[in-house]
Amino acid sequence: MLKPDRYGILEFKLGSNDKNHKIPIENAYKDMTVPDILTIRIEKDGEVNDVVVEVENRAIEKPYIGGYKDAHTDILYHHGYTQTGPPKPKVPPELKNHRDTQTYFTRNRRTEQDYSRATQVTTKGIYLPNACDRILTPGPYETADERERRIDIEGKVRTIQRYYRAWMMRKKLKEFSDEYQKRLRIALEREEKERIEDAKRRKKDLVDKVFPVKTEDFAMLYSMVDRWKKSEIERITSIHCGPSKIAEFYLLLEKEIEIIQSIERLRTKVNKDVEKKQIIDFFKAIGSPIEWDSDYKHIHISMDTMEAQKGREYFRLYQRLCDQKATKEDRLQTYLDIKLYLNTHKCNERQEIISLIDRMCEFLARGMSESSLKVLQKRIEALILHHFKMTECNEGVTSHPNKLRIKQMTKNLIYCQMCQKMKAIEQFTINARSERIKICTACMWLDKAEEPWVDLSPYKFILRQIRNYERLHHGTSSIAFIMQDRDIQFIVTVIWHGHSALSECADVYQLRLVRWDTEQEWSPWNCILLTMEEAKAHLRLDRLNDMYEQEFRNHIFNKHALARKHFKNLSSYDKHFTEFSKGDWKLDEWSDYYSRPNKHECDIEIEENKEEEGEKSSNSNGINSEDDDECTCKKIFEKSTNSEELNE
Repeated sequence: MLKPDRYGILEFKLGSNDKNHKIPIENAYKDMTVPDILTIRIEKDGEVNDVVVEVENRAIEKPYIGGYKDAHTDILYHHGYTQTGPPKPKVPPELKNHRDTQTYFTRNRRTEQDYSRATQVTTKGIYLPNACDRILTPGPYETADERERRIDIEGKVRTIQRYYRAWMMRKKLKEFSDEYQKRLRIALEREEKERIEDAKRRKKDLVDKVFPVKTEDFAMLYSMVDRWKKSEIERITSIHCGPSKIAEFYLLLEKEIEIIQSIERLRTKVNKDVEKKQIIDFFKAIGSPIEWDSDYKHIHISMDTMEAQKGREYFRLYQRLCDQKATKEDRLQTYLDIKLYLNTHKCNERQEIISLIDRMCEFLARGMSESSLKVLQKRIEALILHHFKMTECNEGVTSHPNKLRIKQMTKNLIYCQMCQKMKAIEQFTINARSERIKICTACMWLDKAEEPWVDLSPYKFILRQIRNYERLHHGTSSIAFIMQDRDIQFIVTVIWHGHSALSECADVYQLRLVRWDTEQEWSPWNCILLTMEEAKAHLRLDRLNDMYEQEFRNHIFNKHALARKHFKNLSSYDKHFTEFSKGDWKLDEWSDYYSRPNKHECDIEIEENKEEEGEKSSNSNGINSEDDDECTCKKIFEKSTNSEELNE
């Protein structure tokens, strides 16, 4: 029978007959936890009291001063083990600045464990474990050659190499197959894209002929009239003679006059729409906040001034005045607001506007028809608009746009020899062959004796294809982007005589200007005029000498020499533009502040909505004839050519 001691504690001893079996003390006590709070019952003088005792854990945290860990058994061996804590330092740790504590770097390393044996057998004084012992039985003797033949290391290596090479071959074949399918898909997509672009271009040309909006559209119509007139003259000359010939020419002249009159009516209608667009642009300019880029972190700043707010009020007042759907009461209220606005002004136009408004109010009160008041309404609108544009009457609303206009015209004016006016360089049409600027765009439109009507739409498409190819192949030259559609027209018609160099195909819609040497960047002296299919085959050639004969190559070189003669200043323009763009973070595509255009150059999008095209700005004739690339070329021409030399 077990009897506990006086404190109720039983003592047990746990042992094992197997010497190799160990009972770790950690497993025996891992589930036994000492409570932090104990209740002790105390008997004193016949009374029993329960006392709550709180146990404090004053065990010190043993310092670790290094050791070893067995990689097989995961047993940790310490260099030293203490039962008591280290002595209290004389200097507090927060006041110590020791070099080792700041720079010493600890690391773990693997090492071999020393295991010493003093004897080969177990004796009474020493015990050696036999868990890792092996009993070896000698086998038959084997020579080195027999062992090499049995192991056959070279054969196994050859097997591994054979399977590895087969795996690499299958991997490469799969990669090449994927790359081939990818390139084939890209080629088909490009062909489909070119086909769609060509169809859209033909559709756009047809729409532009029916609903002309831009200068190029009207030039296309006039060019069609000229071609039709020449063909009719040839037909009449070959068929008729004498009086019948004169009669046919008379009928031809009447038809030509009728066609030109219809075209001019369309131009007049477009000019009216453009005038409305210019008025809206004026109010947008005076009502827009002032914006600029700060040098500090390249921050874009916008400031809404009092003048801009006043400009928006003018715009709302002008919209109310021009509203054709306004009722009689609304129109009278608008005229009253205009008179109240003019009471604070003392300019010469004030009295005239007030008298016209009084007359209009009287006519409205008498109930006159709208058709009778149309002319008077137009006069009031024109005078109010002129009043808003006058600097001395608009309370400084146009001061900022005028400053910008003056700044743009500074060192930017060129004398036109035909109209004898000083105009901005944006109002002149230049190309890569220009050496001097003489005639503005408006005068060139009126005088077609020197420059006949030309349909530039197919040449503009050829230029766009050239730029797409140069962008796709990361061309560093800017020649393709300095060239204009008239330069491409000159190259095609004058240098290459308007037909393919191989098949002599004269359909301009099928022709393409591609690189002659595919390793060199495109230029007028490194191009060849071919059809679309011929161009695809030519661009796949590696060595031109093996494909083309010497006579044909000499013919191409003569064309290149002629192009270099006509475009002799193009290299200097390219060099100037390249140096001008260096260091500009807005032109660097890898910069964080790169001003990316809204529409990529090589993304061809054709807008079918002609109203949006009609909102583009116009020249002095009321029609726009410049695009972004032409403006860029003008800036380059302005930088690279002295204005005094241009005006000689």
